[in-house]
Amino acid sequence: MNKTIFNALKGLSVVGVLAVGCVFAQSDHKIIANVPFDFVVMNKQMAAGTYDVTTDLVRSTVLLNGEENGSASFALSFTAVAGKTQEHAKLVFKRYGDRYFLSQVWSAGTDQGRELQTSKMEKELARNTGRPEIVALLASGAKPPKPVR
Repeated sequence: MNKTIFNALKGLSVVGVLAVGCVFAQSDHKIIANVPFDFVVMNKQMAAGTYDVTTDLVRSTVLLNGEENGSASFALSFTAVAGKTQEHAKLVFKRYGDRYFLSQVWSAGTDQGRELQTSKMEKELARNTGRPEIVALLASGAKPPKPVR
C-alpha cells in the first residue's frame, strides 16, 4: 500500500515539474524592433538601433538588448490588456517634445502586452509639458535561430 502511494506521488511530481516547465516556456515573448530614435527606459537612456525585446509574463519583466550598441535595460512591468488580439508586435512610446519613453510592449497573436512603470524623469517632464504624443512602432517576431555549423 505504501509503495503504491509512493509511486503515485512520484508520478504526480513528474507531471507537476513538466507542467511548470511548459508554463515557463510559454511565458517569454521575443520581438525585434528597429528604433530610429533615442529613447528612455526606466531612467536609462538608450540609443537608436535594433533591439531584441523579451517580455516575461510570469516575472512581469521586459528586457531590451541592443544588437549594434551592446546596450541593455531591464524593467518591471504590469499587464496591459487590449480589446482584441494584436496582429503585429509593436513598441509604444510616449513622446514629450524630442524625448521618447518606452511605455508598452505588445507581442503579435495575443491580447496581453506589458506596460512599463512611469519613471521619475517622465513624470517630471509630463508635469512641465503636459500630455504626451503616443508613437507606436511596429516590430517583427523573433528572428530565426542561427544555423549550427
